[in-house]
Amino acid sequence: MSARDNPARPARICMLNYYAWGVFADLDGQDVHIGGEEVQHALLSRHLARQGYAVTSLVGDFGQNALVRIDGVDVRKTFALADGLPGLRFFSPRLASTWNALVQADADIYYTSCAGPMAAVMAHFCRRHARRFVFRVASDADCAPATLMLGHARDRLLYRYGLQRAHAVLAQTRTQAKLLREHYGVQARLAGMFSELPASVRPLDERDADLLWVANLRAMKRPEWFIDIARQVPRLRCHMAGAAHPGETALYRRVLDAAALLPNLQFHGQVRFGATSALFANARLFVNTSAFEGFPNTYLQAWAHGVPVIASFDPDGLIAAHGLGFVVDSADAAGARARALLSAPADWAACSARCRQYASARLAPETVAAPYLAAMVPS
Repeated sequence: MSARDNPARPARICMLNYYAWGVFADLDGQDVHIGGEEVQHALLSRHLARQGYAVTSLVGDFGQNALVRIDGVDVRKTFALADGLPGLRFFSPRLASTWNALVQADADIYYTSCAGPMAAVMAHFCRRHARRFVFRVASDADCAPATLMLGHARDRLLYRYGLQRAHAVLAQTRTQAKLLREHYGVQARLAGMFSELPASVRPLDERDADLLWVANLRAMKRPEWFIDIARQVPRLRCHMAGAAHPGETALYRRVLDAAALLPNLQFHGQVRFGATSALFANARLFVNTSAFEGFPNTYLQAWAHGVPVIASFDPDGLIAAHGLGFVVDSADAAGARARALLSAPADWAACSARCRQYASARLAPETVAAPYLAAMVPS
């Protein structure tokens, strides 16, 4: 029986994100990859549970109990990455375990994000069982075949199948929505991102970190740019935090070794999501060096703490349009912008105020949740 058959019963919503266990359990990322989508998955799940929906979150098997209730969300584990035989593990245990978990959730609405084959699994499950499927892209790379970060042709085909059969597709930016129309013939609605808004922020002279960089260390994030920036500004205190991305441990070691040679750079390594707020509260500027993104969680965290952003990626031109920092095209330009802004306290304070004002208007939970609920539980 669905929620439409029994209007008195709250809709049941099933969310799928393999690595979200790291956020629910507040792990440091050593054993569980934690990125922006994992954070968004957990924050959205918690918000929906607080609103009275019955929420099940499907995550990977990292040794936890089969079913755990956290913040009102039933967190159910599926498969472990190492299980199964190479070449066959997509079908067993991954496909079999995920399908079984979808059945056990017995939801009215199924939701996932990020380009990948599980979009097809969820789409087919929902078609077969007459349930609603909602998908959200996680990056500009998800929006065109040429940029998909999926190495297997099978996965690219399955992703297209799932994307084109979703009842609703959500995008983070207008740019993403345009790309989805052009490349997949999909009409996407815009949906924002969740982030916490602190009650107050520190003035400039009470912050100890001049420059902050936070991300998973992977090639597309260009962490070595930040190493170059730190070399350019020896008098500025630079802080860097992030875990090794699966398959890119060599990059992590290079960054770790280079950071150890710079006396003005403190490398924090893996940091629990729950501890990142303290990093932003103490930062004067946040630096993003990515080649491409979706809509970075870190931008929202920075702006919520009144931290201007110096970035190589500007989603829908928001940074430039609203004066939320500066957009740069090189490490040299980033270093120059940082020195200039920090040498002008009045300019920094004005920019910080704009950031805080923008975040306050954008991050109200009800505002962020509205397009998700409209897609999941249409009136």
